[in-house]
Amino acid sequence: MKTLKRLVILVPIIIGVGLFMVMKNSKKLPEREEHMERVQAVRVISLQKTPVVPRTTGYGYVQPDRTWQAIPEVSGQVAYMDKNIKKGQFISKGDLLLKIDTRAYGLAESKGIADVMNLDARLKELEQSKKNTERLLTIEKKSLAIASQELARKRKLFEQQYISASDMEKEETSFLARQTTVNNLENTLKLIPAQEKALKAQKRSGESSVAQKRLDVSKTEIRAPFDGRISEVNVEQSQFAPAGSVLLEAEGIDRAEIPVKLAPHEFFKLLPRHYIKPLSEVPDIDTIRRAIGISARVRLHLDSTRTIQWQGRFSRTGEAMDPATGTLDFFVSVDNPYGNLIPGKQPPLVTNMYVEVELSGRPLDDRYIIPKSAFHQGMIYICNRDNRLEIREVTPEFGMGDILVLSQGVEPGETLVLSDLVPAISGMKLAPMADTDETVRLKIQAAGEI
Repeated sequence: MKTLKRLVILVPIIIGVGLFMVMKNSKKLPEREEHMERVQAVRVISLQKTPVVPRTTGYGYVQPDRTWQAIPEVSGQVAYMDKNIKKGQFISKGDLLLKIDTRAYGLAESKGIADVMNLDARLKELEQSKKNTERLLTIEKKSLAIASQELARKRKLFEQQYISASDMEKEETSFLARQTTVNNLENTLKLIPAQEKALKAQKRSGESSVAQKRLDVSKTEIRAPFDGRISEVNVEQSQFAPAGSVLLEAEGIDRAEIPVKLAPHEFFKLLPRHYIKPLSEVPDIDTIRRAIGISARVRLHLDSTRTIQWQGRFSRTGEAMDPATGTLDFFVSVDNPYGNLIPGKQPPLVTNMYVEVELSGRPLDDRYIIPKSAFHQGMIYICNRDNRLEIREVTPEFGMGDILVLSQGVEPGETLVLSDLVPAISGMKLAPMADTDETVRLKIQAAGEI
Protein backbone atom coordinates (compact mmCIF):
# COMPACT_ATOMS: atom_id res chain seq x y z
CA MET A 1 0.00 0.00 0.00
CA LYS A 2 2.77 2.39 0.94
CA THR A 3 4.60 1.70 -2.34
CA LEU A 4 1.44 2.35 -4.36
CA LYS A 5 0.88 5.72 -2.66
CA ARG A 6 4.44 6.83 -3.44
CA LEU A 7 3.99 5.98 -7.13
CA VAL A 8 0.76 7.94 -7.28
CA ILE A 9 2.65 11.02 -6.06
CA LEU A 10 5.89 10.68 -8.08
CA VAL A 11 4.44 9.76 -11.49
CA PRO A 12 2.65 13.12 -12.10
CA ILE A 13 5.74 14.99 -11.00
CA ILE A 14 7.99 13.13 -13.38
CA ILE A 15 5.55 13.59 -16.27
CA GLY A 16 5.34 17.35 -15.59
CA VAL A 17 9.11 17.77 -15.53
CA GLY A 18 9.40 15.88 -18.79
CA LEU A 19 6.82 18.00 -20.55
CA PHE A 20 8.55 21.20 -19.36
CA MET A 21 11.89 20.04 -20.75
CA VAL A 22 10.31 19.16 -24.10
CA MET A 23 8.60 22.54 -24.42
CA LYS A 24 11.76 24.41 -23.45
CA ASN A 25 13.86 22.67 -26.04
CA SER A 26 11.30 23.14 -28.80
CA LYS A 27 10.70 26.97 -28.23
CA LYS A 28 12.20 29.30 -30.93
CA LEU A 29 14.20 32.40 -29.93
CA PRO A 30 12.59 35.84 -30.93
CA GLU A 31 14.03 37.43 -34.04
CA ARG A 32 15.89 40.79 -33.50
CA GLU A 33 14.21 43.65 -35.43
CA GLU A 34 16.49 45.99 -37.45
CA HIS A 35 16.66 49.65 -35.98
CA MET A 36 14.83 52.30 -38.17
CA GLU A 37 16.07 56.05 -37.95
CA ARG A 38 13.30 58.61 -37.26
CA VAL A 39 12.82 61.28 -39.97
CA GLN A 40 11.25 64.67 -39.06
CA ALA A 41 9.25 66.54 -41.74
CA VAL A 42 9.99 70.29 -41.64
CA ARG A 43 9.09 73.46 -43.54
CA VAL A 44 12.11 75.21 -45.04
CA ILE A 45 13.12 78.21 -47.17
CA SER A 46 16.27 78.92 -49.13
CA LEU A 47 18.34 81.82 -47.79
CA GLN A 48 19.23 84.37 -50.47
CA LYS A 49 20.72 87.87 -50.30
CA THR A 50 18.13 90.57 -50.84
CA PRO A 51 17.86 94.37 -50.40
CA VAL A 52 16.09 95.30 -47.18
CA VAL A 53 14.26 98.55 -46.45
CA PRO A 54 14.71 99.16 -42.69
CA ARG A 55 11.50 100.31 -41.06
CA THR A 56 10.06 101.12 -37.69
CA THR A 57 6.55 101.98 -36.59
CA GLY A 58 5.27 104.41 -33.99
CA TYR A 59 2.03 106.11 -33.05
CA GLY A 60 1.12 109.68 -32.25
CA TYR A 61 -1.52 112.40 -32.32
CA VAL A 62 -1.79 114.80 -35.24
CA GLN A 63 -1.06 118.43 -34.42
CA PRO A 64 -0.93 121.55 -36.63
CA ASP A 65 2.45 122.64 -37.93
CA ARG A 66 1.67 126.22 -36.86
CA THR A 67 -0.93 127.92 -34.69
CA TRP A 68 -1.98 131.54 -34.26
CA GLN A 69 -3.62 133.53 -31.48
CA ALA A 70 -5.48 136.75 -32.20
CA ILE A 71 -4.15 139.05 -29.45
CA PRO A 72 -5.09 142.74 -29.87
CA GLU A 73 -2.45 145.37 -29.12
CA VAL A 74 -5.11 147.99 -28.42
CA SER A 75 -8.18 147.92 -26.22
CA GLY A 76 -11.72 148.69 -27.25
CA GLN A 77 -15.15 147.42 -28.09
CA VAL A 78 -15.47 144.80 -30.83
CA ALA A 79 -17.23 146.81 -33.53
CA TYR A 80 -17.12 144.08 -36.21
CA MET A 81 -16.90 140.30 -36.09
CA ASP A 82 -17.06 138.02 -39.12
CA LYS A 83 -20.15 135.82 -38.97
CA ASN A 84 -18.03 132.75 -39.80
CA ILE A 85 -15.89 133.12 -36.68
CA LYS A 86 -16.91 129.80 -35.15
CA LYS A 87 -14.93 126.74 -34.08
CA GLY A 88 -14.15 124.53 -37.05
CA GLN A 89 -14.72 127.21 -39.70
CA PHE A 90 -12.06 127.78 -42.36
CA ILE A 91 -10.44 131.17 -42.92
CA SER A 92 -8.30 132.52 -45.75
CA LYS A 93 -5.16 134.60 -45.54
CA GLY A 94 -6.01 138.31 -45.34
CA ASP A 95 -9.63 137.86 -44.22
CA LEU A 96 -10.87 140.59 -41.85
CA LEU A 97 -11.90 138.66 -38.76
CA LEU A 98 -12.38 141.32 -36.06
CA LYS A 99 -12.37 145.10 -35.82
CA ILE A 100 -12.15 147.16 -32.66
CA ASP A 101 -13.90 150.55 -32.44
CA THR A 102 -11.54 153.14 -33.97
CA ARG A 103 -13.26 156.34 -32.82
CA ALA A 104 -11.03 157.00 -29.81
CA TYR A 105 -7.89 156.30 -31.83
CA GLY A 106 -9.20 158.36 -34.76
CA LEU A 107 -9.75 161.41 -32.55
CA ALA A 108 -6.27 161.06 -31.09
CA GLU A 109 -4.86 160.88 -34.60
CA SER A 110 -6.73 164.04 -35.65
CA LYS A 111 -5.47 165.93 -32.62
CA GLY A 112 -1.92 164.81 -33.37
CA ILE A 113 -2.21 166.00 -36.96
CA ALA A 114 -3.49 169.41 -35.76
CA ASP A 115 -0.55 169.73 -33.37
CA VAL A 116 1.90 168.99 -36.19
CA MET A 117 0.23 171.58 -38.43
CA ASN A 118 0.50 174.16 -35.63
CA LEU A 119 4.22 173.44 -35.30
CA ASP A 120 4.63 173.82 -39.07
CA ALA A 121 3.01 177.25 -38.85
CA ARG A 122 5.28 178.29 -35.99
CA LEU A 123 8.36 177.17 -37.94
CA LYS A 124 7.28 179.22 -40.92
CA GLU A 125 6.62 182.18 -38.64
CA LEU A 126 10.07 181.79 -37.09
CA GLU A 127 11.67 181.67 -40.54
CA GLN A 128 9.91 184.86 -41.56
CA SER A 129 10.87 186.50 -38.28
CA LYS A 130 14.48 185.57 -38.97
CA LYS A 131 14.38 187.20 -42.38
CA ASN A 132 12.75 190.37 -40.99
CA THR A 133 15.29 190.59 -38.19
CA GLU A 134 18.19 190.19 -40.61
CA ARG A 135 16.85 193.04 -42.81
CA LEU A 136 16.25 195.26 -39.78
CA LEU A 137 19.72 194.48 -38.44
CA THR A 138 21.25 195.56 -41.74
CA ILE A 139 19.42 198.87 -41.54
CA GLU A 140 20.30 199.43 -37.90
CA LYS A 141 23.98 198.70 -38.53
CA LYS A 142 24.02 201.38 -41.23
CA SER A 143 22.28 203.81 -38.89
CA LEU A 144 24.77 202.94 -36.16
CA ALA A 145 27.66 203.66 -38.51
CA ILE A 146 26.19 207.06 -39.35
CA ALA A 147 25.55 207.75 -35.66
CA SER A 148 29.14 206.81 -34.88
CA GLN A 149 30.42 209.31 -37.43
CA GLU A 150 28.08 211.98 -36.10
CA LEU A 151 29.23 211.27 -32.53
CA ALA A 152 32.86 211.66 -33.56
CA ARG A 153 32.10 214.99 -35.29
CA LYS A 154 30.19 216.24 -32.26
CA ARG A 155 33.06 215.36 -29.96
CA LYS A 156 35.42 217.47 -32.02
CA LEU A 157 32.97 220.35 -31.91
CA PHE A 158 32.54 219.88 -28.17
CA GLU A 159 36.28 219.93 -27.69
CA GLN A 160 36.37 223.19 -29.65
CA GLN A 161 33.45 224.40 -27.49
CA TYR A 162 31.17 224.89 -30.46
CA ILE A 163 28.37 222.84 -28.83
CA SER A 164 27.14 222.53 -25.32
CA ALA A 165 27.56 219.56 -22.99
CA SER A 166 23.85 218.78 -23.17
CA ASP A 167 24.00 218.45 -26.96
CA MET A 168 26.97 216.14 -26.56
CA GLU A 169 25.08 213.96 -24.08
CA LYS A 170 22.08 213.72 -26.41
CA GLU A 171 24.32 212.56 -29.24
CA GLU A 172 25.96 209.92 -27.04
CA THR A 173 22.56 208.74 -25.82
CA SER A 174 21.33 208.43 -29.39
CA PHE A 175 24.42 206.46 -30.38
CA LEU A 176 24.10 204.08 -27.42
CA ALA A 177 20.42 203.51 -28.20
CA ARG A 178 21.23 202.52 -31.77
CA GLN A 179 24.06 200.27 -30.56
CA THR A 180 21.65 198.59 -28.11
CA THR A 181 19.17 197.99 -30.93
CA VAL A 182 21.87 196.35 -33.04
CA ASN A 183 22.93 194.16 -30.11
CA ASN A 184 19.33 193.13 -29.43
CA LEU A 185 18.77 192.22 -33.07
CA GLU A 186 21.98 190.19 -33.15
CA ASN A 187 20.96 188.34 -29.97
CA THR A 188 17.54 187.66 -31.48
CA LEU A 189 19.16 186.11 -34.54
CA LYS A 190 21.43 184.00 -32.36
CA LEU A 191 18.40 182.59 -30.50
CA ILE A 192 16.47 181.69 -33.65
CA PRO A 193 18.47 178.48 -34.47
CA ALA A 194 17.81 177.09 -30.99
CA GLN A 195 14.13 177.98 -31.27
CA GLU A 196 13.97 176.38 -34.71
CA LYS A 197 15.67 173.24 -33.39
CA ALA A 198 13.19 172.99 -30.51
CA LEU A 199 10.21 173.42 -32.83
CA LYS A 200 11.54 170.82 -35.25
CA ALA A 201 12.04 168.40 -32.37
CA GLN A 202 8.46 169.01 -31.26
CA LYS A 203 7.33 168.42 -34.83
CA ARG A 204 9.19 165.12 -35.08
CA SER A 205 7.68 164.06 -31.78
CA GLY A 206 4.25 165.08 -33.04
CA GLU A 207 4.74 163.18 -36.29
CA SER A 208 5.80 160.11 -34.31
CA SER A 209 2.71 160.47 -32.19
CA VAL A 210 0.55 160.71 -35.31
CA ALA A 211 2.27 157.65 -36.78
CA GLN A 212 1.63 155.79 -33.53
CA LYS A 213 -2.02 156.82 -33.59
CA ARG A 214 -2.31 155.67 -37.19
CA LEU A 215 -0.64 152.41 -36.21
CA ASP A 216 -3.11 152.06 -33.36
CA VAL A 217 -5.92 152.55 -35.85
CA SER A 218 -4.46 149.86 -38.10
CA LYS A 219 -4.12 147.57 -35.08
CA THR A 220 -7.86 147.71 -34.55
CA GLU A 221 -8.21 145.37 -37.54
CA ILE A 222 -7.33 141.71 -37.00
CA ARG A 223 -6.79 139.73 -40.20
CA ALA A 224 -5.95 136.08 -40.82
CA PRO A 225 -2.17 135.64 -41.29
CA PHE A 226 -2.56 132.39 -43.26
CA ASP A 227 -5.12 129.89 -44.51
CA GLY A 228 -6.38 128.07 -41.46
CA ARG A 229 -9.17 126.72 -39.34
CA ILE A 230 -10.67 128.30 -36.23
CA SER A 231 -9.94 126.22 -33.12
CA GLU A 232 -11.04 128.55 -30.29
CA VAL A 233 -13.28 131.64 -29.96
CA ASN A 234 -13.25 133.76 -26.78
CA VAL A 235 -15.08 136.94 -27.84
CA GLU A 236 -18.49 138.11 -28.99
CA GLN A 237 -19.76 141.05 -31.04
CA SER A 238 -19.80 144.37 -29.06
CA GLN A 239 -17.78 142.85 -26.22
CA PHE A 240 -14.91 144.90 -24.76
CA ALA A 241 -11.57 143.42 -25.79
CA PRO A 242 -8.63 144.38 -23.55
CA ALA A 243 -5.19 144.60 -25.08
CA GLY A 244 -3.19 141.39 -24.64
CA SER A 245 -6.18 139.06 -24.34
CA VAL A 246 -6.62 136.01 -26.61
CA LEU A 247 -9.73 136.63 -28.71
CA LEU A 248 -9.52 133.57 -30.95
CA GLU A 249 -7.14 130.83 -32.07
CA ALA A 250 -6.55 129.24 -35.47
CA GLU A 251 -4.51 126.37 -36.89
CA GLY A 252 -2.70 126.23 -40.20
CA ILE A 253 -4.08 123.78 -42.77
CA ASP A 254 -1.11 123.71 -45.13
CA ARG A 255 0.84 121.18 -43.07
CA ALA A 256 0.24 118.76 -40.20
CA GLU A 257 2.82 117.28 -37.85
CA ILE A 258 2.87 114.04 -35.89
CA PRO A 259 5.32 113.57 -32.98
CA VAL A 260 6.25 109.91 -32.52
CA LYS A 261 8.17 108.60 -29.51
CA LEU A 262 10.89 106.11 -30.46
CA ALA A 263 13.69 104.42 -28.58
CA PRO A 264 17.12 105.37 -30.00
CA HIS A 265 17.84 101.85 -31.32
CA GLU A 266 14.58 101.90 -33.29
CA PHE A 267 15.64 105.07 -35.08
CA PHE A 268 19.30 104.18 -35.51
CA LYS A 269 18.46 101.07 -37.54
CA LEU A 270 17.02 103.39 -40.21
CA LEU A 271 20.26 105.31 -40.67
CA PRO A 272 22.68 104.64 -43.56
CA ARG A 273 25.85 102.69 -42.77
CA HIS A 274 28.28 104.24 -45.28
CA TYR A 275 29.14 107.50 -43.45
CA ILE A 276 32.57 107.58 -41.81
CA LYS A 277 33.33 111.26 -41.20
CA PRO A 278 31.02 113.69 -39.36
CA LEU A 279 28.84 115.94 -41.52
CA SER A 280 29.99 119.12 -39.76
CA GLU A 281 30.40 120.50 -36.27
CA VAL A 282 26.81 121.75 -36.02
CA PRO A 283 24.83 120.58 -39.09
CA ASP A 284 21.45 122.13 -39.78
CA ILE A 285 18.32 119.96 -39.82
CA ASP A 286 17.99 120.11 -43.64
CA THR A 287 21.51 118.72 -44.05
CA ILE A 288 20.75 115.91 -41.60
CA ARG A 289 17.44 115.13 -43.31
CA ARG A 290 19.07 114.87 -46.74
CA ALA A 291 21.93 112.77 -45.38
CA ILE A 292 19.85 110.11 -43.64
CA GLY A 293 17.18 109.90 -46.36
CA ILE A 294 14.28 108.79 -44.16
CA SER A 295 10.79 108.66 -45.68
CA ALA A 296 7.49 108.31 -43.83
CA ARG A 297 3.97 107.02 -44.29
CA VAL A 298 1.06 107.96 -42.06
CA ARG A 299 -1.86 105.55 -41.72
CA LEU A 300 -5.31 105.81 -40.19
CA HIS A 301 -6.96 102.46 -39.54
CA LEU A 302 -10.70 103.07 -39.87
CA ASP A 303 -11.58 99.44 -39.20
CA SER A 304 -10.20 95.96 -39.85
CA THR A 305 -10.65 96.33 -43.61
CA ARG A 306 -10.07 100.02 -44.37
CA THR A 307 -6.84 101.98 -43.95
CA ILE A 308 -6.22 105.54 -45.15
CA GLN A 309 -2.63 106.51 -45.96
CA TRP A 310 -0.76 109.80 -46.41
CA GLN A 311 2.77 110.34 -47.65
CA GLY A 312 4.87 112.18 -45.07
CA ARG A 313 8.46 113.14 -44.42
CA PHE A 314 10.78 113.18 -41.44
CA SER A 315 11.11 116.84 -40.41
CA ARG A 316 13.02 117.05 -37.11
CA THR A 317 13.69 115.54 -33.71
CA GLY A 318 12.90 116.73 -30.22
CA GLU A 319 15.50 118.67 -28.28
CA ALA A 320 15.93 116.15 -25.45
CA MET A 321 15.26 112.57 -24.37
CA ASP A 322 12.28 111.80 -22.16
CA PRO A 323 13.91 110.60 -18.91
CA ALA A 324 10.75 108.74 -17.89
CA THR A 325 10.45 106.57 -21.02
CA GLY A 326 13.95 106.76 -22.53
CA THR A 327 12.47 107.85 -25.86
CA LEU A 328 12.97 110.79 -28.18
CA ASP A 329 10.32 112.64 -30.18
CA PHE A 330 10.59 112.28 -33.96
CA PHE A 331 8.38 114.64 -35.96
CA VAL A 332 6.80 113.65 -39.27
CA SER A 333 5.18 116.30 -41.49
CA VAL A 334 2.32 115.79 -43.95
CA ASP A 335 1.70 118.52 -46.53
CA ASN A 336 -1.85 119.56 -47.42
CA PRO A 337 -3.59 117.36 -44.82
CA TYR A 338 -7.00 118.54 -46.07
CA GLY A 339 -6.18 117.79 -49.71
CA ASN A 340 -7.84 115.02 -51.76
CA LEU A 341 -10.81 115.04 -49.39
CA ILE A 342 -13.46 112.54 -50.54
CA PRO A 343 -16.51 112.33 -48.25
CA GLY A 344 -16.94 108.78 -47.03
CA LYS A 345 -13.61 107.62 -48.48
CA GLN A 346 -10.73 110.01 -47.82
CA PRO A 347 -11.02 112.02 -44.58
CA PRO A 348 -8.74 114.96 -43.72
CA LEU A 349 -5.86 114.59 -41.31
CA VAL A 350 -7.27 116.62 -38.42
CA THR A 351 -5.82 117.68 -35.08
CA ASN A 352 -5.67 115.03 -32.32
CA MET A 353 -6.31 112.16 -34.75
CA TYR A 354 -4.44 109.06 -33.52
CA VAL A 355 -2.41 107.61 -36.39
CA GLU A 356 0.27 105.05 -37.16
CA VAL A 357 3.57 106.34 -38.55
CA GLU A 358 5.98 104.12 -40.46
CA LEU A 359 9.51 105.46 -40.95
CA SER A 360 11.67 103.90 -43.67
CA GLY A 361 15.40 104.22 -44.28
CA ARG A 362 17.40 103.70 -47.44
CA PRO A 363 17.63 100.08 -48.74
CA LEU A 364 20.42 97.93 -47.29
CA ASP A 365 21.99 95.50 -49.77
CA ASP A 366 23.15 91.91 -49.18
CA ARG A 367 20.98 91.02 -46.22
CA TYR A 368 19.16 87.82 -45.26
CA ILE A 369 15.58 87.85 -43.98
CA ILE A 370 14.24 85.23 -41.58
CA PRO A 371 10.98 85.08 -39.60
CA LYS A 372 11.30 85.67 -35.87
CA SER A 373 9.64 82.31 -35.26
CA ALA A 374 12.74 80.65 -36.80
CA PHE A 375 15.03 82.25 -34.21
CA HIS A 376 15.41 80.13 -31.07
CA GLN A 377 17.22 81.89 -28.22
CA GLY A 378 20.15 82.99 -30.37
CA MET A 379 20.09 79.93 -32.63
CA ILE A 380 18.70 79.04 -36.04
CA TYR A 381 18.13 75.59 -37.55
CA ILE A 382 19.88 74.79 -40.83
CA CYS A 383 19.08 71.75 -42.98
CA ASN A 384 22.43 70.77 -44.51
CA ARG A 385 23.05 68.99 -47.80
CA ASP A 386 22.63 65.61 -46.12
CA ASN A 387 19.19 66.70 -44.86
CA ARG A 388 20.43 66.71 -41.32
CA LEU A 389 19.89 69.35 -38.67
CA GLU A 390 22.61 71.88 -37.92
CA ILE A 391 22.08 74.22 -34.98
CA ARG A 392 23.89 77.50 -35.59
CA GLU A 393 24.37 80.59 -33.42
CA VAL A 394 23.73 83.94 -35.18
CA THR A 395 23.41 87.60 -34.15
CA PRO A 396 20.66 89.54 -35.97
CA GLU A 397 21.53 93.03 -37.19
CA PHE A 398 18.06 94.27 -36.26
CA GLY A 399 14.44 93.23 -36.23
CA MET A 400 11.26 94.79 -37.56
CA GLY A 401 7.77 93.41 -37.16
CA ASP A 402 7.89 89.62 -37.26
CA ILE A 403 11.15 89.36 -39.22
CA LEU A 404 14.85 89.52 -38.39
CA VAL A 405 17.65 90.83 -40.60
CA LEU A 406 20.98 88.99 -40.77
CA SER A 407 24.13 90.38 -42.34
CA GLN A 408 26.43 87.47 -41.47
CA GLY A 409 26.45 83.93 -40.08
CA VAL A 410 24.79 82.27 -43.10
CA GLU A 411 25.65 81.66 -46.75
CA PRO A 412 23.57 82.09 -49.92
CA GLY A 413 21.61 78.96 -50.79
CA GLU A 414 21.58 77.48 -47.31
CA THR A 415 18.29 76.02 -46.14
CA LEU A 416 16.61 77.51 -43.08
CA VAL A 417 14.25 75.33 -41.05
CA LEU A 418 11.03 77.14 -40.16
CA SER A 419 9.41 74.40 -38.07
CA ASP A 420 9.86 74.37 -34.31
CA LEU A 421 11.61 71.10 -33.45
CA VAL A 422 10.99 69.58 -30.02
CA PRO A 423 13.47 68.31 -29.21
CA ALA A 424 16.01 69.80 -31.62
CA ILE A 425 18.93 67.37 -31.85
CA SER A 426 21.94 68.28 -33.94
CA GLY A 427 22.39 65.76 -36.76
CA MET A 428 18.79 64.48 -36.71
CA LYS A 429 17.36 63.39 -40.07
CA LEU A 430 15.02 65.86 -41.75
CA ALA A 431 12.50 65.72 -44.57
CA PRO A 432 12.47 69.31 -45.91
CA MET A 433 9.41 70.78 -47.63
CA ALA A 434 9.82 74.20 -49.31
CA ASP A 435 7.41 76.90 -48.06
CA THR A 436 7.09 79.13 -51.14
CA ASP A 437 4.38 81.30 -49.57
CA GLU A 438 6.70 82.25 -46.72
CA THR A 439 9.48 83.07 -49.19
CA VAL A 440 7.19 85.47 -51.06
CA ARG A 441 5.96 87.03 -47.81
CA LEU A 442 9.49 87.67 -46.58
CA LYS A 443 10.50 89.30 -49.88
CA ILE A 444 7.50 91.61 -49.72
CA GLN A 445 8.30 92.58 -46.14
CA ALA A 446 11.96 93.14 -46.99
CA ALA A 447 10.93 95.57 -49.74
CA GLY A 448 8.64 97.45 -47.35
CA GLU A 449 5.54 96.86 -49.44
CA ILE A 450 3.37 95.93 -46.48
